[in-house]
This record gives sequence, C-alpha cells and structure tokens, in this order.
Amino acid sequence: MKLNRREFLTLTGKTTAGAVIFAACGLPERELIVQSPVDLPEDLVRGEDAWYATSMGDFTNGDGVLVRVMEGRAKKIEGNPDHPVNRGKSTARYDSVLQLLYHPDRISDPMRRFSKGGNLVDISWRQAEAQFQDALVNANGSLTVVTNPLRGHLGSVASKFAAKFNGRHMSFDPIEQGVLHGAVKSVLGQDQLPTFDIANASTVLSFGADWLGTWGSPAQFGVKYGEFRSQGNRGYLIHADPRMSLTAAAADLWLAPKPGTEGDLALGIASVIVKEGLASVANIAAFNAALPGGLSGYSVAEVAGKTEIPAARIEKAARHFAGNTPAVAFGGGSAGAHTNGSFNLGAIYSLNLLVGAVGARGGVTANPGSAFEDISASATGASFESWEAELAQWRAGNVETVIIRGVDIVYGMPNSVAIREALDNVPNVITFGAVLDDTMAFADLVLPELTFLETWGTDIPEPGPGYQVVGIQQPVVGPTVTQDETGLISNARGFGDMLLAMAGGSFGSSMERIVMDAVSELHDTGRGSVSASSSALFMNGVLQRGGWWDTGEKGAQGTAGRISTTTKRAGYSDTNTLGTGEDFHLVPFVSNSLFDGRLAATPWAQQTPDPISSASWSTWAEINSQQAKELGIRQGDVLLIRSTSGEIEALAYPHPGIRPGVIGVPIGQGHAEGGRWAEGRGSNVLSILVDKKDSETGALAWAATRVRVQRAGRRVKVPKYEGEVEARAAEPGVPILVVGPGETAEQAEKANHHEYQGSLFKDD
Repeated sequence: MKLNRREFLTLTGKTTAGAVIFAACGLPERELIVQSPVDLPEDLVRGEDAWYATSMGDFTNGDGVLVRVMEGRAKKIEGNPDHPVNRGKSTARYDSVLQLLYHPDRISDPMRRFSKGGNLVDISWRQAEAQFQDALVNANGSLTVVTNPLRGHLGSVASKFAAKFNGRHMSFDPIEQGVLHGAVKSVLGQDQLPTFDIANASTVLSFGADWLGTWGSPAQFGVKYGEFRSQGNRGYLIHADPRMSLTAAAADLWLAPKPGTEGDLALGIASVIVKEGLASVANIAAFNAALPGGLSGYSVAEVAGKTEIPAARIEKAARHFAGNTPAVAFGGGSAGAHTNGSFNLGAIYSLNLLVGAVGARGGVTANPGSAFEDISASATGASFESWEAELAQWRAGNVETVIIRGVDIVYGMPNSVAIREALDNVPNVITFGAVLDDTMAFADLVLPELTFLETWGTDIPEPGPGYQVVGIQQPVVGPTVTQDETGLISNARGFGDMLLAMAGGSFGSSMERIVMDAVSELHDTGRGSVSASSSALFMNGVLQRGGWWDTGEKGAQGTAGRISTTTKRAGYSDTNTLGTGEDFHLVPFVSNSLFDGRLAATPWAQQTPDPISSASWSTWAEINSQQAKELGIRQGDVLLIRSTSGEIEALAYPHPGIRPGVIGVPIGQGHAEGGRWAEGRGSNVLSILVDKKDSETGALAWAATRVRVQRAGRRVKVPKYEGEVEARAAEPGVPILVVGPGETAEQAEKANHHEYQGSLFKDD
C-alpha cells in the first residue's frame, strides 16, 4: 500500500495539527511509506505491497528492519534506513530468518511426551495449558526459566515470571560475552558495551572480533567501515586473529598471534609506544595506572617470542596506531575465549587510554543506560561456571520444572557437562520454539512459538550508537494459513504472552499492552525523535519509524580502572591420551550465515557461502596449506578431530589464511534435530570443547581446546562456490588490480599492464 503525503496525514490525524513530527537526528530521511499494521487495514489488494518497520530481536544486536508484506504474507526483509543502528544496511541473516515463518517443518500444535524417552503426541492448547499449570504448581520454588540473553521488555517478563514462582531466570549464550563486558567495566568503567567510532578513526586496531562478519552488529559496523574507508587516507585497519576472518581479509595489516597471546601482543604494542615516546605523558600515566606491574616483561623481543609474530610487524602496528590518530582499539571473540581472556581483553581496551581515545571523536565513547528504569540496557548469558552449578542441581533432582526458550542448550553445551543426563532428571521440561531442535528431544511439553514477525516486543541495541535507542517489534503478519487454506501453518503463541497468561496477568495482560505502555512512557518524557500531540499519534509515529531514539541522551564516561592480571598466561587442554595424530589448537568460529546454529534449519542460510572459503552445507576444517602439504592432507579429506570431550569429523580445507598449528572449524552444523535441512548435517564443534574457564569470570574458554587430528581415510568433495582452484597466497611482487571509480576491471587491467610495461623501459 503506497501513500502520498496527503493520504498519510489523513491517516495519522484529522487535521494538520495532529500530524506526527520526526526529528531529523542527522539520520537519513525518506518519505514515510512505512506503515503500522495496527491501525491501517490488512493489505489484501493483490499486487500491492506494504513495508512495515520492526526489530529483529533474537537474530541481531538490535538492528532495525523493514518487512515487505504482500497479500498478508512477508516476502522480504531489508535494513531500515531510518534506524540509527544499521541505517538501512542488512546481512545475509535477514533473508534466512524469513524462512522460519513458512518453514515446512514448523511446529504446528502443542506436543506432549507422556514418559521420558517416549514419542511426542499432538495435544490441544487447553491440555497444554493444564500441563503447564501443573508443572508450575509442582515446582514449588524449584523452577528455572532458561532463555537466550533477552534485551527489552521480554527479558523483564521472563525474570518477573521466574520470581513469581520463586524460581530463577538464567540466560545461555554458547559464545559467551561475559568476559567482554567484564573487561569493558574494569578498564573503561562502563556498564554497557561502548560505541566504537570507526567512521571517524584514522586507525582501527582490533583483536579476535570479526566485526565485519559476525561480531556485534555487522550491519552497523559495515556502515561505519564504509565511512572509515571513504576518508582521504582510506583509514588503516590492523587486525589480530589466528585465522583469516572477513575482518582480517579486509585489513591493511593482519597479525596472526599464537592463540591466547592477544593480551601479550597488545602490551607489546604498548611497550613500543611508551619506549619511543609516541604518546603524551598524561596518556602514558593513565595507561600505567591501569596496568599493575607495568610493562616489565613485554619488550618487543619478548612479545615476539610469546606471540610468534616478528618484532618488526609488532613495531609497525604500534607506530601506525600511535602515529595516526584518532585511533581506536577493541577486541572480543576468540581473543577473550581463553583462560586468560579477561587479561587479554583488558590489555586490548587499555590501549585506548594510551592514545587518548576514551570519550574522543574517532575513539571509544560510552553508551547511556536504558530509557526505562526497570529495563536493563545490557544482556549477557550466565557464566559457564554458573551453568555447571545449575546443571548439578538438575542432575541431583533438585529442580522440578525447567522452561526453555530461544536456546538449544543440548546443542550449545560441551559434552563434558552431561546436559542430556541433567535434563533426564528434571520431571517437567517445557520448551518453546518454531522448529524442533536437539533440546526438544528431551522435552515433556513442546509449545509452538510465534516468530518475531508475529509478536510484540522492544529491544535496546547493544552496542548502541552512543545515545538512547529503543527498537519496537510489532507483528507484521497475522496467522498464516496453509497453501490449501485448510488450516494454520502453526497454531503458535508468543512466549511472553504465554508467561503472562500463566502468571494470571499479575504483571501485565499481554505483550502488546506492555509495549503500548512503554511507548506511552516515552511520549511522557517529551523528548526524542518523535513528537506528537497525543499518545495515539505518538504510537503511530514510533511504529512507522521502527523505534524511538534521543540523540541528546548520551552516555557518561566511566572512571578508568585496572586490567585484570589474575591469569596472564593462557592454559590449554591436554592431548596426551588422544591416540595417534597431529596436535592442533582448535579455534571455533561463528558462521556468517548459520550464526551459532540457530539458523541451521533454513536452506537459504545453509546454502550461503562462507565469505573466505566459499563452503556451505557442511562442516569444514581450515588448516594452513603448507602444514597440510607436509602432513599429506588434501582438500576434502575427512579429518577426525579429537579432544578429551569427544570427536567430530570435518572436511579438510587447506588455505594460507590460518597460522600453522591452528585448525578453524565453523559453528552451526551437527544437529540431531532441526528440520529436514539441518538434521544429520555436518558436525557440532561445540560438543568437543573442554571445560576450561576464564579465571576471572568463570566464562567458558571456548578457544582453549587442544585437539589431535588424523585422516579418516576417506575423501569427500567440499561443497563450495569457488570452483576447483585451491586458495593460495599471492606471490611477492605480483601487483594487485585496483579498479578506480567508474572504471571496469578490463580497463583497469589494461592500464595496469601499460604502467607495468612502461616501468620496464623507464630510465633510472
């Protein structure tokens, strides 16, 4: 449905005085053709489409999206150009998420298992509600609600529900962020993840975090990266990571440290800066105050020995970082996933003190707290140490009822914690979801859940853009009927609405009402991006924009603290008892398309090629090409990868973009359940991780596993898009083709050839 300006004003108010006013906020403006499906009629005109603004909730870090709806069905998801987080940009995940709505294996009705190990049987919602209520009554204080880290009002509902029944709410994230949050708090004094002003930096120094691929909000960082490269000097990107991620591939200087030595590398860079006087006296003093013991033991020569990076490359990184400001340093991902993860990330973030980047343009700035007093602006999973204690209670039979939503804990937990045995000892396991997963195989009650395209909610992006933002999630489609119109694809209900109903409405009647009240609260503040003469018009304006934000409400810079030095040296698992084979350091990495496995059920995500290897539909293992040659490993060889927690198979993918001694395996495959496109495909690398933990936070050190690798004696063709030519490093001296604006590759190649030929005959 398309509206001209006159028609839009007619819908939003009877007179021009009732019109909604949007503050520009320095964000891209466009004619407001995004409509709220709440007050406008259902789009049933054949051939006419409408675009609705919403938030993606579980699948991004707060991106705003527009959903194209035609004849009542969602067809396409794109970035919302008005949203301050991703500013209209999108990732491959957006399209894949859409397939969960119409998935042929979507759970259609509630299902019950009458005995542990029995089959699931369809039941009515009335029967499901009765069993749910009985489970709550029987819990009598021994209740645990398990969800993914929830921002916004849904997280509040889950916590209040658990508290009402004297239980606890625990979040699970297989790729824990607790170390990152702890480092930001201890070094920068900030409760929320800060904003990295990449767009205005001259130099970016990142460690571990694949921020252009999977870390944080790649859509948000992608916008900033484009602006970073649009500067006159194009900016300079230095990235440290044992394997070549998408970010490493885009870097001007890639450093490949020995896994677990990222903190040493950061302090080696700091040592060069301090020794050569490349920072001000005040900045050096601030840095020294944050580092107990100082830089003793971190000379460039000593750090080169620890990290196995040549001293000259460390010096080059240090001089460029300090000599080309504004500069910003940040890290995450595998850099913080070691037993010394807190030390690593603390050292990395302290580099911002050394170059005066804290609170500065082109540096790292604080994000404000939530716009709502009772809603947190940050959400992280419980630590692995906390989960070990919780699962011990399950195994002991001390927990009567467990409610699980948004996480596949059987898939995401290492074998070492015996999660299956723990679930078998819980009398009532209740799960919510759209498609069956590995955890539901142990559930006593399976409830079909509405997707984010069908439910109400709020979201607070993390990291935010440096000011308060509230994303609004609204239903953009109604119940979807089957193709033959004989019934609904899924007779599902929203998780939040179900909890509210089971709680008797004691803290809310519905998620829609909670969201409406939250928006009214924003209206009462009298500030922000939307201004209207009434609460109803304000609601329309917020829904049409996809949220609310206030560019004037910025975060206060915290007081700089100290780097955690409890454990400086990384510890790894043992391989002495693992039989024959070669030892490698296992570095799992998040899939660009499957994410942490939550999108494995969708064929679009499965077929999306990895940006580095171009592989898809499988689990492969990246191994250094020279080392593979020495070991007689060829592309497609089936490798047995064994740790003290178990064994998986993966297809060998030799290439030069990973340091020797490291084997990289993507997360996301290896599901026992999950629909026709996920079941029995590939291997689950999370299952063989050892139970090593960060010494400071108790988080799982998921990059601290050592494995033994051997060939299985079989070979399978790797499903990939790059053809038969194996990846190889460019020979020294071979020029890289640079295509100028408005120039074709053929024209650039000719110009490059002529320039090269001319240089052969040029006089000295």
